[in-house]
Amino acid sequence: MSGILSNAVSGLQASQNALRTAGHNISNANTQGYSRQEVNYVTRPEQYVGSAGFIGSGVNTASIERVVNEFVTNQLRLDTATYNQLNKFNTNIGKVDKLFADVSTGLAGALQTFFASMQNGANDPASTPARQLIVTETESLSIRFNNLHQRLSDIEKSVSGEIKTITSQISSLANSIATLNQSIAENRASGNGNEPNDLMDKRDEALRQLSELVSLQLVKQDDGDVNVFIGNGQPLVVGTQVSALAVTNDGKIQVKSNNSFADITDKISGGQIGGLLGFREQVLLPSMNELGRIALVMADQFNTQQQQGIDLDGDYGQKMFGDINDPILAANRVVHGQNAQPFDRVISVTIEDTNQITTSDYLFEIVPNSQNYVITRLSDKSVVEQGTLSGAYPTSIGFDGVSINLTSGSFQGGDTFLIQPTKNGSRDIQASISRPEDLAFASPVRTASNSSNSGSGLISAGEVLSLVDSEGNRLPAFSTPGMLSPPIIIRFTSETTYDVLDNTDPANPKDLVPAMRDQTFIPGASNNIFTSDIGETRVTGNGDRIGLPLGRTAQTAAQPPDLPGPMTATSLPQSNGYLAEQLRFTFTDPATGAITNRAITTSPGASAAQTAAQISALPGVSANAYTTATITDINFDASSFAPPLQLSVNGENLLEYNFSNNGFSSEVPNPNVSEAEFNDYLAERINTNENLKALGIRAQSGNNPITGAPELRLVASSGVNLDIRLSASNATVNSIDVNDGTGNPNVRLSGQDDPLTIGTVEQSAITVGGRIDITMANGISLQTSPTNSPLFGDSSLPGFASSSFVGYQVAVSGQPKPGDTFTIGFNTDGKNDNRNALAMVALETTATMQDGTLSFGDGYGKLVEEVGTKSSLSKINTEASRNLLEQSQSMRDGISGVNLDEEAADLIKFQQLYQANAQVISVARELFDTLLSSL
Repeated sequence: MSGILSNAVSGLQASQNALRTAGHNISNANTQGYSRQEVNYVTRPEQYVGSAGFIGSGVNTASIERVVNEFVTNQLRLDTATYNQLNKFNTNIGKVDKLFADVSTGLAGALQTFFASMQNGANDPASTPARQLIVTETESLSIRFNNLHQRLSDIEKSVSGEIKTITSQISSLANSIATLNQSIAENRASGNGNEPNDLMDKRDEALRQLSELVSLQLVKQDDGDVNVFIGNGQPLVVGTQVSALAVTNDGKIQVKSNNSFADITDKISGGQIGGLLGFREQVLLPSMNELGRIALVMADQFNTQQQQGIDLDGDYGQKMFGDINDPILAANRVVHGQNAQPFDRVISVTIEDTNQITTSDYLFEIVPNSQNYVITRLSDKSVVEQGTLSGAYPTSIGFDGVSINLTSGSFQGGDTFLIQPTKNGSRDIQASISRPEDLAFASPVRTASNSSNSGSGLISAGEVLSLVDSEGNRLPAFSTPGMLSPPIIIRFTSETTYDVLDNTDPANPKDLVPAMRDQTFIPGASNNIFTSDIGETRVTGNGDRIGLPLGRTAQTAAQPPDLPGPMTATSLPQSNGYLAEQLRFTFTDPATGAITNRAITTSPGASAAQTAAQISALPGVSANAYTTATITDINFDASSFAPPLQLSVNGENLLEYNFSNNGFSSEVPNPNVSEAEFNDYLAERINTNENLKALGIRAQSGNNPITGAPELRLVASSGVNLDIRLSASNATVNSIDVNDGTGNPNVRLSGQDDPLTIGTVEQSAITVGGRIDITMANGISLQTSPTNSPLFGDSSLPGFASSSFVGYQVAVSGQPKPGDTFTIGFNTDGKNDNRNALAMVALETTATMQDGTLSFGDGYGKLVEEVGTKSSLSKINTEASRNLLEQSQSMRDGISGVNLDEEAADLIKFQQLYQANAQVISVARELFDTLLSSL
């Protein structure tokens, strides 16, 4: 009877546990994170009753367990982290997308309005209302830039605030998980290893809530504790220990480990904080940098163009926008790291080339315990510059169109600096022009053709390239207000050659410094007169052994007399007297600083043409050779005008004779004509000689500009030697004087001192060597050996290689004739000139950004397109992630959620079980009572 009662009591207890569990499930049906519990039963050990065998002894409640699936729970956490990341990203990027795309808040409309006003002003450059509209639109455009930056800055502050809040929530949940770890361990210990289900649910819910904030990695220990890791394995909760998180002022997230904080910003992902960090790094900061770059490039380009023109007052233009390299702005581009004391580092960043700047930030680090530095471009993690600090300040480090300027201070190993060249560009842009008269619409350069020109040559209006040289110094051409220094005259010396001269004294133009002599012209093409290379230099042939080197005398040789037929010059061992020398060229790459050297050795006696060809074979180097000579004081005896009297140039006879019946008749002018008329004859003979033309040799008869004496000027534009010979057979003295064309008395052969004289059956000759002007591209320099070069002068002197960049450009086209001239001067009273205004209008479509691939509008359009594309993709991904999260939640609820219908059915079942067990107890009692009554 006791067995019956014991069985019934165990069944009663079991059904009671089931009823309590079902009631607990029903009570927590709406509790977030609650997992349905179920009771597990086991049969009590049976008892041996003799021959009947074993008989059961009832039931025990083995455990009350949660109904969970760890894989589903883990998937729910993953989907929760993913959805919250995408949703937070999508919410924020939508703000930026709307800001940029809206006409009333974006930049596109402001740019269109601004350039429309510029076009209107260019159409009527003298109109004050049109100019005033530009002033107004310039101010409006700068304000639009400022407002956009302020709005993005507000979003950045909001994001930073949210990151701090979420970080605090992560820390709070981490502490809760650590506390639950401890409570669960204590309850398991007191419950003989049974799981405290409700505490387990609370911990799972805390983990789910934590996954809304950040992605998690979980590791379960044997004692039931759950260790939580974030990022790339950074511990957040280990048992009951919680890592401290902190957010710096610049929004970086740090975790404390071993009493030191480590930056884990780039390692965290998932959850709301992952969405915020992703939005900030992928959208917000790049957008601020791109917008800042557009503002910087626009301010720089318009400032440069404005300064290259002249305003209504005839003054050079002032900046339209504020200086992009203002010292305060340059200093604000650097964020100092947590560097050691003393805090005395003075460092700034200047923009050197707006076409080269990127939208990236940079990290400037000095390697600990050294003076080595590394500069990393953060957008692609590439090292753009590295080296060693000398410790001598100030010093600068250039890369990607910017320069880091270390002015002074205790720069030391371990120092770090965040370099932000463009982030605040749209904040800092300010209109600086207020008077409509200050708009510089006119170009300072005015060109003109001489009305007496006989050719069809045309000269362009001219354009300004730069007001300053490569060092930022004002170029001489624009150094004097109200004038071009010096004014220029382009004088054609032949149909294919011209000189560019200083026209300060129109009655006596002189060589420029450096000289531009005997330049080559291509008829029918547009020929740029000046260089556009701001770093180009030129070395002019100004040595002491050019033309007719000092001490040269005529050479003489016997010649067979009275040969029939035309006379030809007898070959003499002629030489120009030039010596061999070595020219050492140094090539410095402007981009990388790499240095290479090339050396050439000239041949002794080589013509200027030969040496120039040798030099021009080097990359970036060109040499222009030309030879000049002047024949004066022609002294011929009138009775000697008969063969073999002859004057030749480079083997071509100039005196013409006709032969018939072994006799001759002279075609030369009457010997009694003037020297000037005889020079005219010689010039015509030279200029109509095809062989001499092929050598680039031409002649001009004229008068010496100083003495007024007649002279015959010879030029070989090819740079060949000029071989001049005089032959005669009688004893009468015939002579000419030859110099090198410069009138330098040190090289001139005068009639009294050493003329070309002729005796019986003799030929006297002199060879005039040429000059070489060497033009070198930016980054190329020249040293000569010997240092004091006989051809080029002293290469150690500062002015040996002079800048050939004048800062403006003109082009001549058509077919000018010899003697045609063109002038270049200052554009006085140019109020109706709109050339500089048109150049400003052209900036709308000119590719001035990203290494010449984007215009202002293209840059902003690219920014809007990228943000819009990311926003659209974010919406799609967020919706898809929402669906996945709902599926995971449904799957979890299907497994662990409370089903009230099922629980109601269980209540009826367990109630009936309870009642049945109670009935067994009642039967047992009745049997016991019957047994007692029988006694």
